[in-house]
Amino acid sequence: MRTTLLLVAAVAGLLAGPAAAQQDPTPPMSAQSLEETRPRSDAFFQTLRAGDPAKAYRDLFAGTMMETKAAELQTLISQTQMLLDAYGTLTGWSVIRTDCITPTMCRTAYQVDMKNGPIFVVLTLHRRTGDWLPTTVYVTDVVQPFFDLP
Repeated sequence: MRTTLLLVAAVAGLLAGPAAAQQDPTPPMSAQSLEETRPRSDAFFQTLRAGDPAKAYRDLFAGTMMETKAAELQTLISQTQMLLDAYGTLTGWSVIRTDCITPTMCRTAYQVDMKNGPIFVVLTLHRRTGDWLPTTVYVTDVVQPFFDLP
């Protein structure tokens, strides 16, 4: 009986091992911090809803180093316009997840609902000068990487 219990405990430990390894070691963004990002992110999505990705990115990156990177911004604008053309009108957005590697460096992933299906946006944000400023943005219609996140 004792051997059976030890064997069951060992098997349970082995099965729990991979699940434990998949746990996300980075904490989510605090509710207060997420709320502080909303004016900028909501304005970004509202401007995309209006069909103006150029203005959306100009406003999103205002006051950051990205606003000086014309080639990168033009690529983002072009790629986002292609997604808007393919997926239609933006109907809403919601946070999928957040995580932080430090209290001042976080990322927020959004599901962006469109007329013809969802797209996904990940904003990497850095808190400085009392504000959350975007450092990068990733826009895609490929969902699989979001399932592969820890």
